Amino acid sequence: MHGRALKIVITESHSGGCREVATDLTRAGHTVLRCHEKPGADTEEPCVAWTAGRGCPLLAQDVDVVVDVRADAGPQTVREQGAVCALVAGVPLVVCGPVDARGGLLARADVLCRREDIEAACHAAFSPVGPTAHRVVTRAVALALAGVTAPADVHVDLTARESMVLAEVTVGASPTATAFRRVRGAVRLALAPFTPTWPYTPVVLYHRTSTADHR
Repeated sequence: MHGRALKIVITESHSGGCREVATDLTRAGHTVLRCHEKPGADTEEPCVAWTAGRGCPLLAQDVDVVVDVRADAGPQTVREQGAVCALVAGVPLVVCGPVDARGGLLARADVLCRREDIEAACHAAFSPVGPTAHRVVTRAVALALAGVTAPADVHVDLTARESMVLAEVTVGASPTATAFRRVRGAVRLALAPFTPTWPYTPVVLYHRTSTADHR
């Protein structure tokens, strides 16, 4: 195992495509939940959200990563709805297998990987300095400063520093003590799902036209 055990939701482009990857991840010590109750069944089988007594694992569980296993580089299939759900819910997404060169939603995955790299890819996607963490923190800061600065004026840099994450936030409006407290709180809470050291995250706030900062 590359790191701590993860809770992973897995989906697939074609029936049965995720079986071997799910087995590999389970053997590595991770908890694997499925978007479809019967892998290998009819392609049109609805996801578990529509199964009586089940429900969507993204709503019922604290999911760390969603994995979409693809058989080929063709267009996204109906069976891959779980990948879209991950992007909407802000959960890190790993696509295992080829992706349509024309882009699309799957191109927004945190990590694209081959089967043999799947476990490392899951840990990379869940990183507190990864793309999903960056999006979550940026959104949280923009909400915290609503009415103070425009969302487009918020820029966030997350850097790994040993066991900590350094968050550097640049905003368009001149920072005040109140704005800093809002930003610091928003950043730390947003990082809570990604790192156990979130309460101690050092936060630096910059004004876009100056070098002023607060810690």
